[in-house]
Amino acid sequence: MKTPLNVYWVRRDLRLHDNPALSAIAQESKNFAVIFIFEPYMYLAKPQYNFGYPQRQFLIRAIPRFAKKFQYFHLIFDYPVKTFSRLAEKYDLTVYVNEDIHPDFYKQLNKLKRAGIKIKLFEDQLTVPKSLLTKDSQIYTVFTPFKKAAWRYLIEAKTASVASFSTMPIPELVSQSIPAVENEIANRVSNRRVFLFEGTELDLDEILGFAPNFDDWYFSEEEAIQIAVSFIEKKLANYHTNRNMLALDATSKLSLALAWGLISARTLKNLILDKLGLRYVEPDDKNNLGPVTFLSELIWREFYKYLLYHFPWLLNLEFQEKKRSILWVKGDVARRRFIAWIKAETGYDLVDAAMMQIAKTGYMHNRARMLVASILTKNLGVDWRAGQEYFRASLIDLDEASNNGGWQWSASVGADPKPIRIFNPYLQADKFDPTGLYRKKWLSETAHSWRNNESHVRDIEPIISHLDARQEALKRYGLFDD
Repeated sequence: MKTPLNVYWVRRDLRLHDNPALSAIAQESKNFAVIFIFEPYMYLAKPQYNFGYPQRQFLIRAIPRFAKKFQYFHLIFDYPVKTFSRLAEKYDLTVYVNEDIHPDFYKQLNKLKRAGIKIKLFEDQLTVPKSLLTKDSQIYTVFTPFKKAAWRYLIEAKTASVASFSTMPIPELVSQSIPAVENEIANRVSNRRVFLFEGTELDLDEILGFAPNFDDWYFSEEEAIQIAVSFIEKKLANYHTNRNMLALDATSKLSLALAWGLISARTLKNLILDKLGLRYVEPDDKNNLGPVTFLSELIWREFYKYLLYHFPWLLNLEFQEKKRSILWVKGDVARRRFIAWIKAETGYDLVDAAMMQIAKTGYMHNRARMLVASILTKNLGVDWRAGQEYFRASLIDLDEASNNGGWQWSASVGADPKPIRIFNPYLQADKFDPTGLYRKKWLSETAHSWRNNESHVRDIEPIISHLDARQEALKRYGLFDD
């Protein structure tokens, strides 16, 4: 008879609080093992995988911080199926894991199940039920109805308890495990920054000539909670009015924590309700516009995960079938425009400022993400999938579902009833960066001319005038300017 062995498989859930899989295994096991598997796609930097440099750098810093929470922590560089199959040869193995939503996660699960490995799966990243349907028993494909149906599930969601636990070493893995310290991990992880554009490899080191700096970011559950509490105390009340102002430090910066599971949406919701002194808040509560707006943003993340779960092909294909025949700009023209966009050389000040922000920090303000995506697809005519890949290669706070949903929304090909949405970069600048401080901050080292210390004019012409670009976009989408 094989010895029982329960394993907690760490993935995008680097926290102790409200961790369903960890809570369950701690309650059901006196002793269990903890494993993080650094899979080849995470560390090899092969362009077809596009697990970006910022994500790799995050794990180099975050894994050691999380590992310190356990007496024994196994850090393995290998494939999950190989690792768990070897253990299953000797042990009566059960793997506890939180659901990841990404299509590749379910492929991994199927491989493990075919190998006869027992899996205990726990809902985590998606708080609302995957089975949530419209009155006509259809998948929700429009945000507002989804929000109305999903709201109470988020607000009433329970958090998993934090149980005391003890962890154990697995003799068969001790020799394969590497120390969970930064330099040991960094030595095994590639620093290459490459991804594919129209089937050819692009190297960001060659294009940009510099790498992003992550010194101002956070990498632990404790830091994420501190940032959340500070945001709720100082910024949440005015979030609805300030969140889109690019020069203000008015957003939560919790997208990183949510993407990597340093904190859960349920914990954030509880912190907000505690601050309000309420057990429930309605989505149309006019007395709490800031909190309600932020909670709505959490629902947006849920919506995109819900869509990706039900339609995993969205990562490569437009949601709207009628938009799959758009004739995107291709070849040398597309490549030149795309690289100019990456290098912050489109000639649209606000767009270039945002592109410099992501290049230097691995992050971009959400309002700016919508704008640069609109400009790439509508003004420059480049396929939205190219932008999605660049963000995958460049964002430290990458959430695959939100990234895909955002790009499809901005390209007007996703789950959105509006036929086309074309952002005017000049009106966006006047509205969301009226003093030019955001532009000046990120473009201060590029060639430009300033007027009254405001970045309204630069010595670089747009690749294409916005008026001409608009007309071309309407033709490309088969629409007419009304």
